[in-house]
Amino acid sequence: MITRAFDRSAMSWSYEMSLQPMLSAADIDGLPFGSVFGSVPPRSVSKRHAHQDGEMFIVLAGRATVVLGDEERELGPGGVVHLSPFGYHEIRNEHDEPFDLVSIYWEHIPSAVAALEETPPRASLPQRALVFCPPPTPNGGLHLGHLAGPYVRADVLVRALRSTGRDARHVTGTDDHQSHVAVSARLGGATPEQVAASHGEAILATLRAAGVDCDRLTRPATAPGHADRIRELITRLAESPSVTEQERDTAYCAACDLSLHQAFARGACAHCAADSDGEICEACGRPNEAKDLVDPRCRLCGGPATTRPERALWLDMSAHAEQLARYLKDSHTSPDLLALVERLLADGLPPYRLARRADWGVELADGQRVDAWVDLALTFLDAARAETEQDGPAKITLFLGYDNSFFYAVLLPAVAFAAGLAEHLPAAFVTNQFLHLDDAKFSTSRGHAIWADPALAEAGPDAVRLALLRNAPEGRVTRITQERAALLAQDPLHLAAKEWLAGFAGVGDGVVPGTGAWTDAHREFYRNLNLTTRQLDGLLIPESFSARGYVRLLEAFVERAAEFRATEEPLRAVPSLAEEARTSLALDHLAAKAFAALAWPITPDLALRTWRWLGLPGEPVREADWSFLPGGTRVTSPSPLDARP
Repeated sequence: MITRAFDRSAMSWSYEMSLQPMLSAADIDGLPFGSVFGSVPPRSVSKRHAHQDGEMFIVLAGRATVVLGDEERELGPGGVVHLSPFGYHEIRNEHDEPFDLVSIYWEHIPSAVAALEETPPRASLPQRALVFCPPPTPNGGLHLGHLAGPYVRADVLVRALRSTGRDARHVTGTDDHQSHVAVSARLGGATPEQVAASHGEAILATLRAAGVDCDRLTRPATAPGHADRIRELITRLAESPSVTEQERDTAYCAACDLSLHQAFARGACAHCAADSDGEICEACGRPNEAKDLVDPRCRLCGGPATTRPERALWLDMSAHAEQLARYLKDSHTSPDLLALVERLLADGLPPYRLARRADWGVELADGQRVDAWVDLALTFLDAARAETEQDGPAKITLFLGYDNSFFYAVLLPAVAFAAGLAEHLPAAFVTNQFLHLDDAKFSTSRGHAIWADPALAEAGPDAVRLALLRNAPEGRVTRITQERAALLAQDPLHLAAKEWLAGFAGVGDGVVPGTGAWTDAHREFYRNLNLTTRQLDGLLIPESFSARGYVRLLEAFVERAAEFRATEEPLRAVPSLAEEARTSLALDHLAAKAFAALAWPITPDLALRTWRWLGLPGEPVREADWSFLPGGTRVTSPSPLDARP
């Protein structure tokens, strides 16, 4: 006889609850399930998670709400609930007593596969989406390292969502009030307004040239009413209990009579020793005050920094630590970003200064200026609020560089909590690391960069987008060599797609036939078109977004289509197989239709040419299951490469 008893002292912490092994196949040979005792502490929530197993809870004591997807059930002693495979679930214990249970779980692969088929990837895509990108700082032009980060990848998601019929809007702009703009102006003998305006227009022109379309542009220095809206939000912030006026020592350059912060200060990070500006270290992502840098110096004159007391509004971010932890738990946060934020929460969040003694930015009544990063956070919230008021609620996805993690995943939420604007925060964060040129980061100051405008003019936007997406720094630092950068137009997918599409000039008579008789090869090719579409859809979900994976899977699609044509050409020449030849030709053209829609997010020019070549209206439409072109459809030119976009 084997017995087990519920024993709190024998429990360990896992899934944000206490668990104790009960019985499994390790105890009883052939037992088809595993089991554990579990206990969710009072006033707590277990980890939201999913797995391939089916699972059943049997409640022993206490009351709690079990959540499975959008369903909720309150259970008490004797209650039983079944949780289906791959269903996200959690237990919310809002009572003062522990919620004790037995969990029985088992693996049944047919049920797990059926659960996946019931929820195809497209069902997870939001009906309305706002896709935000951090606005570039207008103190210079964009290089390929900039484009490889959030901008082209965000455009991929927006185009893909729209092609499925979703309402998706892309929001970015220029970060006009950043301290880098003021520093560039001082060093270059211009005004910050001039720097922000000239470089801002150039940046937006570069994005347009790269095919990155923006639906709402935030331009703080020139947008009517921007300063008034930010001042109104600062007033809301100042009313929060977590915001107080304090006098604190700050870095100061006596020679320049300048309060040193952000780009005005330079030193070594106290955490990782890398070169760093004030307020953030790009290398390790940790925040710092300029005065806490090792050997802080003035960026303008190079002299050593001293300190002086300054009075300003400060946000106590630690007051929002628990709220921030809950928010990130409920949002999708990429692993590298989550690791950083959990480390910062464990170390304790530092206070953040909301206003600066400066001469650039939104001016406040006391002559101070809103801190540039606070201005950016409030601009984000203001834009999200305006979009919601204009078109209704939407799922917000934020693409960002890892070096901006603190400001967007910690400061932005803390500001939103304090200002009462949490409903406008991102539901998902999609991060990127750095794209290196050879073995070092792109650097404009060292001239170690490949500028976007010449590359786009020489290779064309499709080829540049493909090369950058293929090397997207997703979850890791990636690199592109000088030699490879000089051959952007030679991307393998770009060349293979054009070769396959050019081959249509020798296919048929320019009229797409209706289907006839099918072979097994036809059936499997059609199955592959639909399967590949579902796989590509899965790479668009913000929680699993991968531009690199998308490029490689589409590359396999083109290779499969080219192979299909090559192996079908002999069949099309056999008179007795005329009915099979019609299906073969119809499938060949259907592959072109599917390619146009699937490639639209990454190579919009070539995709649109292919779509128009087939005589299809508007922008490419991404079908869940591909419908054939009507028999008798006449293409507009010998091949898609000859068609007008």
